[in-house]
Amino acid sequence: MNNSIFGDHVPTVPQWTGPPHKIVYVQAMLYASLATSLFSAFLAMLGKQWLNQYVSTELQGTPIEQSQNRQRKHNGIVVWHFHHVMESLPLMLQFALLLLGSALSLFIWGIDRTIASVVLGITVFGVTCYTFVIIAGAISMDCPYQTPGALILRYLWQKFPSHAMLSHAWGLVAQHPVKPGTRQPPDQHVAVMDFHCILWMLQTSSHSSINQMTLRYLSSIPTSPGFKATITADCFKLLTTSISITKDNQVMVLKGLEQLAERAAACLLSTISHTLIVDPKSKVLKEVYEQYNNTFPYAVDLQGLPFCYTISGVHSLFSRGDYPEGLNWEGVDPSTPENVLLAHSLVKVASLCSQGLALGQGGQENVPDWVLQFSLHCLLWSPKPPVSVITDCLSIVAIELGCEIPDDYIRSLDKRYVCMCVCNPAV
Repeated sequence: MNNSIFGDHVPTVPQWTGPPHKIVYVQAMLYASLATSLFSAFLAMLGKQWLNQYVSTELQGTPIEQSQNRQRKHNGIVVWHFHHVMESLPLMLQFALLLLGSALSLFIWGIDRTIASVVLGITVFGVTCYTFVIIAGAISMDCPYQTPGALILRYLWQKFPSHAMLSHAWGLVAQHPVKPGTRQPPDQHVAVMDFHCILWMLQTSSHSSINQMTLRYLSSIPTSPGFKATITADCFKLLTTSISITKDNQVMVLKGLEQLAERAAACLLSTISHTLIVDPKSKVLKEVYEQYNNTFPYAVDLQGLPFCYTISGVHSLFSRGDYPEGLNWEGVDPSTPENVLLAHSLVKVASLCSQGLALGQGGQENVPDWVLQFSLHCLLWSPKPPVSVITDCLSIVAIELGCEIPDDYIRSLDKRYVCMCVCNPAV
């Protein structure tokens, strides 16, 4: 006010050179986080517009032209890597969150380290969890925590598997392809997954055509450790829902369900045989055994069914009978697929009886007469039956003569065929 406080000394006014470097770094990260978030939101709204345009239905033109237009849109999505653009949006948001946590931790550290430690601890915990998610998704394709980072890490592991410490993880990663469409040789893991899918389809589907296709696939795949005994109960349920039993104990197939009933009967015999080998004391098998005896009387008439030989085999195995009354192998047609599956299933029955494990056989050690008669009759067919039927019939005869056939040979037709060809090339 009076210019006397400094006397003759004139003070130097300090020059402002800008904010401290720490503030500049913090503000840069905060604005980068804000810009990244806004840009990802902008792309997300554009993505919704693009998807709405893709799913929109063209009402002009013929159905063929509309289908061609839809296919053109799909091809454009593939060519222009639309999937990768949409996958980049979560990455941008994750990067923005990392910038926000880092900026807050750096800024609050110079003000109060207690508060900064809390923010920094939560940030580090989030980064650690996200890193674990990426590694878990990269190691296993079955892991539900799949992220773009996991795909990138899996690609790098497969391209540069050189680090010794990652050899075990690389071995796990190498079991799964980078692209879902890549074909792989079957293994136990794939077999277990196939049987889980079959079990889910049989328990959830109520459409006869879908159940029929599922049973067809079940009969085409080889037995494996991934087999589920519950499939036996599902096959029996499909069989009982497609047939009816009259008062005079005659089995009738419902109209329109002939193929489903035939396929269910074939799969029922196959799954029962396999369950008896793998787990003869299975609770599921005992439940099916009780349900079968409650549904089918002992003196049931099976003649006239298109799958009478298969269901007769099931009936003989479950009804404590050695030879079903009225079963005549003279009418067996060697060209029908039913007999191929029947022959392979009866090999398992013969093996089980020789071990005294067959349910309802009372521990008998001989091959049942009806099984042995089937094998001897098939060997006399003219023209010759398929190679698989010959192998199965010779295996039944070998079991009756006291030869020991390992369980893995019983499950695998190829092993028994190769073994017989080595012992007797004339086969």
